[in-house]
Amino acid sequence: MGDPVIPLPHPGPIPGLPADHTHLRVLAPRVLVVEDETSVAMLIEDMVSELAYEVAGVVPRLEDAMRLLDTESFDIALLDVHLNGKTVFAFAEELKERDIPFVFATAYGPGSIPKKFQGHVMLRKPFGPVELRKALMQLSG
Repeated sequence: MGDPVIPLPHPGPIPGLPADHTHLRVLAPRVLVVEDETSVAMLIEDMVSELAYEVAGVVPRLEDAMRLLDTESFDIALLDVHLNGKTVFAFAEELKERDIPFVFATAYGPGSIPKKFQGHVMLRKPFGPVELRKALMQLSG
């Protein structure tokens, strides 16, 4: 007979989870990958899985990402800054309002991020599993 599971106290709401979530959730954080280049998305998906996070989904368009906002299907988002000629900042703003952590991924450097998001976690493309792990750890604690 094993020891009973005792929930650890948590100082407040966990970003990205509904208020009525269970503290006994032991699943890996679910990462939504917002990336329009299929080969890059597949590479990121593999890295996320190898880092023991769950891939919640991969979406290539801003509109697809926006439809997932209130689904509670992901805990963290990885956002390609440029999606098929559009920027991802409207989605990032919605995530920020919902306290859902996110990381930007861009080949253009910090100058491509608006000032209001300058303090946010950013990955410079191309990145590898070490950089991705560091960014996800910053977001998921």
